[in-house]
Amino acid sequence: MFAQARLRELNETKRLVLLQSDIHRGLLQLETAVWRGRFAELRSIGAKVATHSPLLIAGAAVVGLLAMRHWRTLARWGPSVLTAGRWFRGFRGR
Repeated sequence: MFAQARLRELNETKRLVLLQSDIHRGLLQLETAVWRGRFAELRSIGAKVATHSPLLIAGAAVVGLLAMRHWRTLARWGPSVLTAGRWFRGFRGR
């Protein structure tokens, strides 16, 4: 009697674990599809930038080098830049 109850409980636990794994697998597939779409958008933007403006790429490299050299100054301005970006994004959404 005890063994049958224990087997029933184990079978229910097994079914629960299998259902949870199916749910998690589905969520992972959904997230993978979302990220693939986002990366595809980034690739298309990168291709547009690369074909239309090689000077933009060179300018970004120069800005990156300057940022490495003067990172302390940039670190002080970082919060202000982020706040201004959020502020402008609020206007764009309206």
